[in-house]
Amino acid sequence: FRSNQLMASVLLAFYILLVRGSVFFVPVDMAPHGAGPFSIWIYDWIGHSGQLPSIVAMVLLLLQGFYLNYMVMEHRLASEVSLFPGVFYVLACSLLPSFHYLSPVLMGNTFFLFVMGEVFATYKKNRAADRIFNIGFWSGVGFLFYPSFLLLLLFGFSGLNILRVFKIRERLMAITGLFIPVFLTGVWAFWNGWYPAYLQMLGNSFEWLSYVAAAPVRVYRDLGIMSALVLVVLFSHRSYMLKQNIEVQRKINIVYWGLIIFTLSLIFQADIQLDHLLVTTVPIGLLLSLNFVRMPGRMAEVLHLLLLVIALALQFQPMIFPDI
Repeated sequence: FRSNQLMASVLLAFYILLVRGSVFFVPVDMAPHGAGPFSIWIYDWIGHSGQLPSIVAMVLLLLQGFYLNYMVMEHRLASEVSLFPGVFYVLACSLLPSFHYLSPVLMGNTFFLFVMGEVFATYKKNRAADRIFNIGFWSGVGFLFYPSFLLLLLFGFSGLNILRVFKIRERLMAITGLFIPVFLTGVWAFWNGWYPAYLQMLGNSFEWLSYVAAAPVRVYRDLGIMSALVLVVLFSHRSYMLKQNIEVQRKINIVYWGLIIFTLSLIFQADIQLDHLLVTTVPIGLLLSLNFVRMPGRMAEVLHLLLLVIALALQFQPMIFPDI
């Protein structure tokens, strides 16, 4: 994975089988909560549990990792070109057993990546109307998969503020892009006679401090692990900025804003369960990879092995210690 060849990202398929292969032996006792209409349509088509959704989740994760590697290479965010961004994104998305099913959040992360790529592409572009419109459009599509991804529009605005001079026209372009998929889906729902259900679904997507009950031990464990990763990337900010040009520094700051903004979703998203923590995995995976690129090879291997062992131990714990 230290390769600088983008096509070598196909090797992520074997890594995904390693870190998520437990789904074929240990059933995942998670059911989707807070799903948007697009997620519900996919579940109606292939279901949310069983081998087929698990395989679809792996393929989706492979494509997301491939795109993240491309984006980091294209914008030269790392001091050394490698496939680490995809690796650590896959690892972050597979670290906890709660993440091991085709969740609405995992599907929505696709559009997190798309919005980030569109924001980065606006840097020093005089004509970026298409990119700015796409920021809103992908935010709207992500919102229809999982309501918290409505915050992608705020993330896009923060990125534009960092990379470009503020123009109200550009913000209206993005808002128009957000409106289009929501409106067209509403038209389709009206045509097929379930417009009231569509409105009710969107209206029920938001609720203050709404959490699905889970075992306290699992909650504290999962929150503790993800909080530790967040603290690592927060305290590494200065090291990411060293010997980087202004463009890269600004884009890394945008990634941080994504991490901060999506913590707000814990306040207003309805029916939050532990898989909601996946909203942080795009910035965590990207930023963690920057740590490992800078580390001496032996230290990086040891720390990666430690994370991998933790992930596998948590996955197979029900088989090894079923009474815990």
